[in-house]
Amino acid sequence: MSTGASGNAIPALIGKRIDGIASGMSDALLEAYRTTRFVAYDDAREVAAMIGEAAPEMDALLERLAARSGVFITAWNPGSIVLSPERNAAAAGRLAARLAAEGFRALPHRGFSADPAWQAEEGLFVLDIDFDYAVALAADFGQNAITAVSIGRPAILLLTPLMTLDVPAGYSSGSVVNSSG
Repeated sequence: MSTGASGNAIPALIGKRIDGIASGMSDALLEAYRTTRFVAYDDAREVAAMIGEAAPEMDALLERLAARSGVFITAWNPGSIVLSPERNAAAAGRLAARLAAEGFRALPHRGFSADPAWQAEEGLFVLDIDFDYAVALAADFGQNAITAVSIGRPAILLLTPLMTLDVPAGYSSGSVVNSSG
C-alpha cells in the first residue's frame, strides 16, 4: 500500500495512473518532473538537484567523488503507474544488482514530488554513467525519463524511448527538457 506525504494510505492509487498521466506525456507530467526535488544521500548529507536549476552542492559532491556527472534513476512505478511497495522494492533490487554487476558507483536517492499525493520514489544516483546508456537502462525498467547532472550545469530531464508515442510536438526520444521546456 502506498502512502502520501502525510503518511495516509492511498490504496486506490496502486496500479493506476495519476493526474492526467494516462493521456501520455502531458504538460502536467512535464511539470511534475520539473518540480520534483531529486536528493542524493551521501552518508548523512542530503544533496538536492532540480531540473533547470544550478546546484553548487551537487557540483561539490561530484567533485569530491571524482565524478563528472550523475544520473538519478529509479525502477519504481514504471510508466507512472503506482505499484505496491513490494513490487517497487523488487524492481529497485533488480536495478541495483544490474548496476553493481556492471561496476557502476552509486548513491541512494529519492525523488520528492511537489504533489503531496505522490510518494517519494527511491532510486540510485549513478556516477559517470553514459547518458544514452542510462536512458536505455531506464527504459528497460519501464521509466519515462531520468534526470542527469554534470558539473557546472543545471540538471536536465532526458526522456526514454518509451515516450516516443506520447511526447508532445517538439520532443523526441532522448530529448532534453530544461526549465523553459
